[in-house]
Amino acid sequence: MRRGGVRVRSLGALTALAVTLTAGVTVARADADVEAAVEAIHAWDMAGARAAVRRLEAQRPSDGRTALLAGQLALHEGRYDDATQLLLRAVEAGAGELGAHYLEIARNTALETRGYAEHRTRDGHFVIRHEPGVDEVLVPYAEEVLEQAWRELTVLFGHVPEGPLRVEIYPRVETLGAVSPLTVKEIRTSGTIALCKYNRLMIVSPRDLVYGYEWADTLAHELIHLLITQKSRNRVPIWLHEGLAKYYEAKWKAGQKPKLGRPSEDLLARAVAADQLISFEAMSPSMAKLPSQEATATAFAEVFTVIEFLASRGGDQVAEALVRLMGEGKSDRDAVAEVAQLPWERFEPAWKQYLKQKGLRRLEGAADDKLLFRGADAEAAELEGIDGEQARKHTWLGDQLRLRERFKAAAKQYRKASAVAGDLNAVIQAKLGGALLKLGEVDQAIAELQRPLDVHDGYVLLHLHLGRARMLRSEWAAARVHFETALHINPFDRELHGHLAKVYEQLDLPDLAARERRAHRLVNGE
Repeated sequence: MRRGGVRVRSLGALTALAVTLTAGVTVARADADVEAAVEAIHAWDMAGARAAVRRLEAQRPSDGRTALLAGQLALHEGRYDDATQLLLRAVEAGAGELGAHYLEIARNTALETRGYAEHRTRDGHFVIRHEPGVDEVLVPYAEEVLEQAWRELTVLFGHVPEGPLRVEIYPRVETLGAVSPLTVKEIRTSGTIALCKYNRLMIVSPRDLVYGYEWADTLAHELIHLLITQKSRNRVPIWLHEGLAKYYEAKWKAGQKPKLGRPSEDLLARAVAADQLISFEAMSPSMAKLPSQEATATAFAEVFTVIEFLASRGGDQVAEALVRLMGEGKSDRDAVAEVAQLPWERFEPAWKQYLKQKGLRRLEGAADDKLLFRGADAEAAELEGIDGEQARKHTWLGDQLRLRERFKAAAKQYRKASAVAGDLNAVIQAKLGGALLKLGEVDQAIAELQRPLDVHDGYVLLHLHLGRARMLRSEWAAARVHFETALHINPFDRELHGHLAKVYEQLDLPDLAARERRAHRLVNGE
């Protein structure tokens, strides 16, 4: 039909055109929302991801990509059963290897954490989840560490995340292997005991290690990873991620300054002398992929000194600046060059020169700092950390005598081991100090235990024995320091909480004493 020389479409044709045009716009909008959801989930931007996924669910409720993204979002929000169902739907719709990977993680996490107890911290910033039972003993100490870390680190990095953040404590390394991309072999080989992944902090309970580990600093370390990921929209490479986390992991402690431990300094000194530094590229995609605990520790020492070098030039402001610049789209090289005020080509040589000028010290006769996982070979692994066959032989003989409560003879063997290996070996000195305490030789025990303490401040037996020795001399404040340090390494020691309760009573701290009595009953199954 014509009117005035202008062709006019019928109502049906106009409707069909409108539908076609609308469909085109809808497809374009949906594709944009897919991109927005992918980017937001990658950046752990949960608010942005929720908004994009909601739009996709309204536009394409049956689409496999929608199910995949909704499943990833649910995993990052801790809705593991929902994530499993959504990702199963995505896989059935052809989501491929990516969907299968996320489905396995979601399904394993749902199974492993089903029935976990939950505790929301007083300030509401964290939800701590753990297997019911003895791991509950960690909760009050973890809350203190996390909330203090929140106060210090959110200011340092200039980022306040959406809370509450999920913190999951797993009873065994096998659980961490099940709920993460790492294998148990990689965890044990590298000593990776915790992760920050899928928008949550994940650590293994210190009870799965013979002497625990520095889990409190580890929690702060993983929180730093989360802050960096969110603030930078996940654009910081692993070497800078780990450098920042390692350098500032102890900042949650009042007045604590970053310090490279002596064993780490020794590893770095050896690597520098042999010209065998681990390249930044070799640290990717994860430190956990490095071939040994020694290689991992060396890499951490390297990146610690990178941030130390940058902070020496620009102060603690470098933390926020580095992350912000990469969040704005700068490369790691450009961000480092800007913060260091050095072109990248000059930065790495300048850092290596800084290492050479530090006067890195070698460490002879000290036990290595490898994590000692529970298992049938734990005793053999402990002895392997002692240099020298004769020192290992005397230590083993001392252990046999100690088990028979022949403490004087045991102390004699430990002294022989110490004479061979040197008095910086924490394993030998802790055994010797413990035997001397049994003999009532308190002053001598303190002298032997103090010798390796500056080198091995994270070896829990040194603090437990020194705490007992200070108690025997009624030095309650000094005993408190050692026992509280032990709490942040291995709060599952059966005697620790009873001793600390007595210390708090002597210091007129009844609330803390009551907390320790409850912890003592829990750890001892009373």
